[in-house]
Amino acid sequence: MNTTKILIASLFFLGCLTANAKKSGLSDFEKDEMQKAISYYDNNKPDIAIEIYNNLLADNPKSYIINYELALAKVAKGEYAEALKITQKIERNSDVEDKLFQLQGNVHDYMGNRKKAIASYDKGLKKFPKAGCLYMEKGNIMLMENDPNGAINLYEKAMEVEPAYSSPYYRASALFLGSTEPIWGLIYGETFLLLEKGQRNVAIQDAMVKRLGQAIKLENDTLHVSLTQQHTVNMKGLNLIIPFELLYELEILKSSAVDKLKSEKRDTITISDFIEIRKVAANAYKDWENRYPNYLFEYQKKVIDAGYFEAYTMDLFKDVYADEYKAYVANEENQKTLDAYKAWMTKNPFEPNENKLIIRKEPQ
Repeated sequence: MNTTKILIASLFFLGCLTANAKKSGLSDFEKDEMQKAISYYDNNKPDIAIEIYNNLLADNPKSYIINYELALAKVAKGEYAEALKITQKIERNSDVEDKLFQLQGNVHDYMGNRKKAIASYDKGLKKFPKAGCLYMEKGNIMLMENDPNGAINLYEKAMEVEPAYSSPYYRASALFLGSTEPIWGLIYGETFLLLEKGQRNVAIQDAMVKRLGQAIKLENDTLHVSLTQQHTVNMKGLNLIIPFELLYELEILKSSAVDKLKSEKRDTITISDFIEIRKVAANAYKDWENRYPNYLFEYQKKVIDAGYFEAYTMDLFKDVYADEYKAYVANEENQKTLDAYKAWMTKNPFEPNENKLIIRKEPQ
């Protein structure tokens, strides 16, 4: 693996590794030096960062955070064996974090040993059973082993144990959008957009809009919506069990946006269509919330009731609908509404937790 590929892999897999790990037990001088080293690391100058870390370790050799950051810098240089030794040296430190086992497992992976990578993630999960990043990394290994279903199961386990951790939603969304169940790609994708801002955000926006457009097709004056293959209806006692995915798809077919697409004989999704299609499904949530609880729909309904769903959607998808967003904010009243929505969201943040999950579930 060459240096370019290594750097790309680091960006892709070190989803919850940050340079801002806790700096417990450091003096003010050490904190200042650490900040300098981190700045050099962030600017692709790991050699200088390593020199600073080594100088600090001469006086504080047992520091967890200094050793951890040194290991990160070693990985950036491709010095995997040295990075691995450092992670093994500090894995029993009282300040150890789940990210240490993530880094250790990733280093094993970079060195071509996926079995040892899994062992490191599992070792971390014994100590940190709610570490979403470790389940996510195991999912990444499954994906590299050509087991997308296994990967999705692990990504969803990461969502379950650490619901506010954004990366598993990103990865699961990408997989589902390319599958026969894009409905979950839309759900996990929107969740990711609410949890994280950045470059990955734009890619998911684009993938979601394109996939919805592919799922709605006009053929011989008949409009087809294909977001799922879960069309089997079951009986449980005297109760008819309709899959959530089918309920969602049927609600979309009822939307005025779909009627408009049919009457205008088009299947290109505008921002107005995108708003209406998602809004009608969110409004229907009250009919299935007890059987299929889902925090994303709960939150969408809250936004709708506050009168901000258009502003919410414009803000979430402003990159992929850039021209429409520009025209929207050019209107003074729209800008006021958008500002009001942002103020509202500050007081009403999107906060998934163990009681407010977004993952797929069996009907309750």
